[in-house]
Amino acid sequence: MQERIIREWQLYLLAISTFTRLPVFRNVPYSDSRQNECYKYAGFVGLVVGVLSAIAFYVSDLLWTKEVAVVICMVVSIYCTGAFHEDGFADTCDGFGGAFSTERKLEIMKDSRVGAYALIGTIMILLFKYATLIGSEQVITSLVIAHVLSRTVAVSFSHTHKYVRDPRISKVKISSQSSSQNEQIVLLLVALSISASLLSWGHFVGLFGCLFIIRWLLGRWLVSHIGGYTGDTLGAVQQISEIACYLYLQAVLTA
Repeated sequence: MQERIIREWQLYLLAISTFTRLPVFRNVPYSDSRQNECYKYAGFVGLVVGVLSAIAFYVSDLLWTKEVAVVICMVVSIYCTGAFHEDGFADTCDGFGGAFSTERKLEIMKDSRVGAYALIGTIMILLFKYATLIGSEQVITSLVIAHVLSRTVAVSFSHTHKYVRDPRISKVKISSQSSSQNEQIVLLLVALSISASLLSWGHFVGLFGCLFIIRWLLGRWLVSHIGGYTGDTLGAVQQISEIACYLYLQAVLTA
């Protein structure tokens, strides 16, 4: 039992090192199978990022205006992840907007240069975050829930869709193998438990229904463009899902 607990803790630390720049112990065991398995804790990683962002907002809101506090909490979120998901969203904008063929889209997405679509898309996504958080009366709750659920939605694609790059040459080793049912259950239970503890039953069901529709639409969008997903497109899914959470929560939690 103790060995199992230690192994799960190591998987969680591996997930943190994968999705963020937060420091972890250097001696955390690594293997391809552990890398694939650690994604089940994406929701818990989102909880850490969400809580740190919420603390930054709370403290800043005591000292300055709400506008300044929102910007600071956004900066903290980006700093914690090293703009990991924002970078994927930007690459997806360039790839999907700058080409017609699947091969060319994938080629553009691997290019480190930033194009007009990436620049415009990143500006718009940051403005969306700012506007929805400024208009929210429950910023702290929204931050925590959005960071948890958006990562859950993104990682869930690795269980249901095809990874379209060669995993041997991919810079980010997103799971390209069939995941166990246990991993899918853990991923979902983390999201359900955290959300249910922070929202009323009606808002909880409504938000999950909204994200289910968003996920279905995003899945069709990815398949129509490249036939599946890449690490970059999962970053785009995370960003869009985060915005969807903010929009829904702003609407239902505003008195």
